[in-house]
Amino acid sequence: MPADGCVPDSRVMPRTRKGRWLLVVDIAIPLALYYGLKALGVSDLIALLAGVIPGLISSAVSLVRERRTDLVGMAVVVSMVASTVVAVIGGDARLLLVRNAWISLPFAGITLWSLRHPKPLTYIVTRAMFARRAALMDELWETNARFRDAWKWITVFWGIASIVDAVVRVILSYTLPISVVPATDPVITVLTIVALQVPTIVLLRRSGTYQLVFAPRRPTVVG
Repeated sequence: MPADGCVPDSRVMPRTRKGRWLLVVDIAIPLALYYGLKALGVSDLIALLAGVIPGLISSAVSLVRERRTDLVGMAVVVSMVASTVVAVIGGDARLLLVRNAWISLPFAGITLWSLRHPKPLTYIVTRAMFARRAALMDELWETNARFRDAWKWITVFWGIASIVDAVVRVILSYTLPISVVPATDPVITVLTIVALQVPTIVLLRRSGTYQLVFAPRRPTVVG
């Protein structure tokens, strides 16, 4: 039989489907709504408000369905609601364009704040994503100081990057034409995530644990 990690994990597959669904709800649908409504002559503010609704509903439903306290999820919902209210009251579409910055900043705060706890946020999230390696990661956490230090520094990098991400979004939202900004949001998100893979991989490799945790496991052939 294939070794652990070579058979799709029933717990991983739902997360994969969830990730694809989030790409549709958080990126594809809002962009389609905005540019579709703009083509029909709708104002920037109304078109942007329409694009917020799918993501807000999805986040709220996810929190209710999981029935547990999720600081990141709650921060996303609160940020989206707050930015929407402010934009409607102010009547300024650009106030709504910076809503993702309102999400990045709370995420940065939660990420850096998690350094005060026994296990930082980046470690906890990664452990949940790689459920089959959770026991190994827990063992390394308890026995390997370099492994623990790597995740603490990874958390620092992710927190700082989230702050930079927010600043960049605010600058672009107030310097670029309104119609261009929605298309830059997914680009910034992808670039931020890809860029952060570098310090994550480098720090884990320097700790000597990257191959142990993330290297593909070869199948065991039974004769």
